Amino acid sequence: MKRAKENPVGKNNEYDADRYAGVLKLVKEKSGWNGPEQKKFSRGVAAYFCHNSYAAHVVDMTTKEGQPYVERVFSAIDCGIVINPDAATNMVQGAVVDGIGNSLYGGLTHKNGAVQENNFHTYRIIRMHEAPKKVEVHFVKNDIDPTGLGEPPFPPVFGAVANALYKASGKRFYQQPFSSPQPEMPAV
Repeated sequence: MKRAKENPVGKNNEYDADRYAGVLKLVKEKSGWNGPEQKKFSRGVAAYFCHNSYAAHVVDMTTKEGQPYVERVFSAIDCGIVINPDAATNMVQGAVVDGIGNSLYGGLTHKNGAVQENNFHTYRIIRMHEAPKKVEVHFVKNDIDPTGLGEPPFPPVFGAVANALYKASGKRFYQQPFSSPQPEMPAV
């Protein structure tokens, strides 16, 4: 983020590089990024900015019954002043679980222009036993007016899960759901 602050790409960047770096620093600290626990898991990290808020997640992935399983997640959010900490924590936890479910299982297929998975009996969502045992949420404390919290924590979950899968397998995953067979990527 130092490079983004000193030499930004583009003319009109809406994000604040210091706040972006702040969530990454906080999630690094809270997850014990370089500590001994890290060796037990395949770890992935990702951060995101939207609605004037910043979100970062570290996911700790293992395998369970031969399938990828996100055992725990550490989240850092900068959404300005948090008015209702319990509700805000619940929103982030819900976004994390939903993001894991979508990234690993939530595929849609189309036939003749129509979605084939048109109800819950055909659309695969995350099951309770597949949800992480722990989703730890931390908010950056500041005096900035409250900003968005509904959307910002959702997208970076996908990147963090993909990065953990890469750490575990040495293979990049580009198509969701990640648990489906992945098409071969052309050499660049």
